[in-house]
Amino acid sequence: MPALYDLAELHHVGIVADDVEAAAAALNRLYDLDVTVFAESEFTCRIDGVLQRTVQRMGLSAGPPHVELLRTVPGSPIWQPSPTGIHHLGFVADDVAAVSAELARRGARLWMAGGDGGVAPGACYHRDPLGQIVEVLSRATADRLAARYDEHRRHCPGRPGVA
Repeated sequence: MPALYDLAELHHVGIVADDVEAAAAALNRLYDLDVTVFAESEFTCRIDGVLQRTVQRMGLSAGPPHVELLRTVPGSPIWQPSPTGIHHLGFVADDVAAVSAELARRGARLWMAGGDGGVAPGACYHRDPLGQIVEVLSRATADRLAARYDEHRRHCPGRPGVA
């Protein structure tokens, strides 16, 4: 069976935290990272088939692979801190829909998709039988995240962890 994706395509390790600014500061201090909280966005998605509107605050480190920080969303089944610290693994794919279909065929159920219920062209999330969450994101989405990070770093040099 061919590999679904190359581990070299690991784009990020996602961590969900109640306070992303404090988490960024702790990661930067402990591990000499440069996680910068830079974005807040509102989006609509389907989680387990239920339409939800979410406002998400996020941060990213230099990379890849990046450390991605996401804020806890109260009441959401997906945006909750993991007891192990790592919430999800994010992989880049040339064809998000094809990789998503293959993950589903292999037993990792589609957990979060686009607002229309289909696989969003930019990213989707699956949950495997072991409970691990895997995000599949397009190269364009990965490039947009990196560009937003780089733009913030240009305008706020020397201020990691602050948007």
